[in-house]
Amino acid sequence: MTSSLDAALSGMLTHERGLDLIANNLANVSTTGYKRAVIHFQDILDSAQVLAVLNGEVPAGGAAVTSAGVGVTSVVRDFASGPIQPTGRGLDLAIAGDGFFRVRQDDGSVAYTRAGNLSLDADRRLVTSDGDVIDPDMVVPADSHDVVIGRDGSVSAVRPYTAAELAALPPDAPTGGVLEQIGQITLSRFATPTGLDAIGRNLYVETERSQAPIDGAPGADGMGEVHSGFLEAANVDLATEMTMMVLTSRAYSLNLNAYRTIEQMLSSANQLAS
Repeated sequence: MTSSLDAALSGMLTHERGLDLIANNLANVSTTGYKRAVIHFQDILDSAQVLAVLNGEVPAGGAAVTSAGVGVTSVVRDFASGPIQPTGRGLDLAIAGDGFFRVRQDDGSVAYTRAGNLSLDADRRLVTSDGDVIDPDMVVPADSHDVVIGRDGSVSAVRPYTAAELAALPPDAPTGGVLEQIGQITLSRFATPTGLDAIGRNLYVETERSQAPIDGAPGADGMGEVHSGFLEAANVDLATEMTMMVLTSRAYSLNLNAYRTIEQMLSSANQLAS
């Protein structure tokens, strides 16, 4: 009967964690580039019976090894693409397809993100909304303006004409400046993206499970294209998350009722035995 209490308690604890993850997914439904977390469960075998089998002993009564509850096997990220939404802002970037933006954090370490809401910092470098520098970094010259980012990741800006260039222009030619490439955005993809570790702020770091990153230009070597003026929304589906919340809440309640019922049975048995 004690194992029944353990099983019911494990059910409550694991489904409580499931509810936490669902709530976090719902809280990030408006977070740019957010990837929903998915929890996976497995049954837990009775440790005493497992040891008996491993030692060549037959479980008591000849019964098969029984389950002692449920546990969490893993929490992984669903890296399916989220909807791409227009913003009209040139420094907002969405990746249509596979790949991550590579960024350099304050401590110099490299991380990866799908959130492409970029801006220029005080040094006129391309940075994320949290100030992490796009790697490799590129600087927009102080006298340049109108940054243009192509689908291939090329970064260009309009610079003023030199005096010689102005003198050579036809009388009716526009004098706004010359569009010149100043850098190139590189994307990274992984053989097993679900092996990446989430470290918060929409950032991920590589692990042995994810394998080493494969770097390349957008639109080449299996990389997605970069779309300027768009952002990738979270891949959280409200209907799915609400359905999972109802099912997980119901499972928690059932385990709680089972725990209380078993407690009452044990109490009644103890009273009869005394």
